[in-house]
Amino acid sequence: MKNKLLFFTYAVVNTTLFLPYFLYLLIGNHYPTFLNGWFPLIIFYVCNLTGTFLVRSFGKKVSTRELLLFFLLLASVGSFLGVLVFVNALWLDLSAILLGLSCSLLLPLYLTIQYHERRLFHRSFSGKDYGLAFLTMLLFMPLFIFLVKVNLPELAFGLYGIAFLVSFFLLRDLPHYDHGNMPSTSFDSRFFLLFLVLTGITFAVKSLRVLTDNHFSLILITLIVILLIGVFYLIQHSAFEFSLPRYVYWFGFLQGMITNFFILFGTFYLFSLQKGVYLYSFIYLAYGVGIISSLFVGGKVLRLFPKVEKVTLCGIALLIGAGLIFIPYCIPISGFLIGFFSNLNSSLLNKVAYTETTGLKDNSLLVKNRWGKLGSIFQQSLLFLLFISFCYFFKIPILSLLETITGKSIAPHLTDIVFVLRMTGGVILFGIAVCYLITLFFYEKGLKATQKPVE
Repeated sequence: MKNKLLFFTYAVVNTTLFLPYFLYLLIGNHYPTFLNGWFPLIIFYVCNLTGTFLVRSFGKKVSTRELLLFFLLLASVGSFLGVLVFVNALWLDLSAILLGLSCSLLLPLYLTIQYHERRLFHRSFSGKDYGLAFLTMLLFMPLFIFLVKVNLPELAFGLYGIAFLVSFFLLRDLPHYDHGNMPSTSFDSRFFLLFLVLTGITFAVKSLRVLTDNHFSLILITLIVILLIGVFYLIQHSAFEFSLPRYVYWFGFLQGMITNFFILFGTFYLFSLQKGVYLYSFIYLAYGVGIISSLFVGGKVLRLFPKVEKVTLCGIALLIGAGLIFIPYCIPISGFLIGFFSNLNSSLLNKVAYTETTGLKDNSLLVKNRWGKLGSIFQQSLLFLLFISFCYFFKIPILSLLETITGKSIAPHLTDIVFVLRMTGGVILFGIAVCYLITLFFYEKGLKATQKPVE
C-alpha cells in the first residue's frame, strides 16, 4: 500500500462504526417508511450485526483482499441507492441492507490487510497519515449531520458513496498476499441457520421498540425466546474450531455486550427520563468521538499506566464507563469512555488474534469480530426479556413501557418504569462485570505463567 492517499481509506472504513447510524437515525423520521420511519435504522442495525455470519456460511473460498474490494463496492452501491430516497422511500430500505452488510465486515477486513502489509512488507502508516485520517474523520461527521439537518440527505449519501468508491480505487492495486493454499470449504448450513436465527432475534428485538399493539408485542417476545433457544442449540451441536487464544473470544463477546448495553440501555434511559432530545449528543456523538480519539491518542493514554496490563486497563475502564450511565449527566462521559476503550481494546485483541492464531491469519480478525457481534445480540435480547419480565411482575402495561422507552409519550407509570429500567440495567451490568472480572483474573493468571503480556 504505497499510495499517499491511503489515510483517506483508513478514515472512511473507521466511520462505519458510527456514521451510518447517524444517517439512518436522522433520515428515517423524514420519510414514510415501515415501522414509523424506524425501519431503515433497524434493518441497517440487523444486517450490520449478522452480516458476518452470512459471509461465513459460504465458506472461506475468497481471500480478505477480494472480500474487502467487493464490500467497498457494495457499500458504495448502498450509499448511492440512498440518493434515490426522494423518488421512493423503499430505496432507503434497500440502501440500509447493502450498507449494513458492508459495514459488518469492512473494518476487520481492512485491519487484516494492514497486518498483512506490516508482516510481509514491513509497511505501516506514519504519524502524518494518522493525523490526516483524524482530520478527515472530524470533517466527515459534522458535514454529513449538517446535510441531513438541512434536508439534503441525498447529498450526504452521495458523498458517502463517492468516499467508498475512492477507497476502492485506492486499494484495487493491493498485492495478492501469499497465505499458502486457501481452504476450499463448502456451504456451511450451520452458520447460515445461525445467521437466520440471529437476524430474527435482532429484528424482533428492535421492532419491539416501535410496535403499538400488545398482542404483536407478546408474539415477538415469544419469538425471541424460541430463537434464543435455537441459538444455544446450534452452538451446542456445532464443532467450533478455536484457532485463537480462548480469552480473545471471551473478551470480544463481553466487549460486544458492553458497547451494545451502552447504546441500547442509554437510549431507553434517556427517553424514560424525558431527555430524548439529548440522544444524538449524549449517546452517538459521545461514542463516536471516543472512537476517533482512541485511534490517535490511545497509545499515549496506555503509557500513562505502565504498571497496569493493557487489556486489564481497558476492561476496568469499560466497566467504569458502563457504570456511569446510571448518572444522567455523566452519560456523555460514559459514551466517550466506552467508545475510547472499546476501540482501544479491539486493537489490542486484534493484534493477539492475528499474531497468535493457529489457523489462517487471513481469517483471524473476522473470527474475533463475529464473537463481538454475538455478544451484542445476546445482550440486547437479554435486556428486553428481563425488562419485560420485570414489567409483568410489577404489573406495568407493555404498551406503556414501549411508548416510554421510545419517547412516543409519557406513561402514567413513568416512575415505576424508570425504577424497573434501572433494576434491569443493574442486573445485566452486574452480570457482565462478574464475567469480565473473572475473565481478567484468569487472563492475568495466564500471563504470569507465560510472562507474555500484550504489547
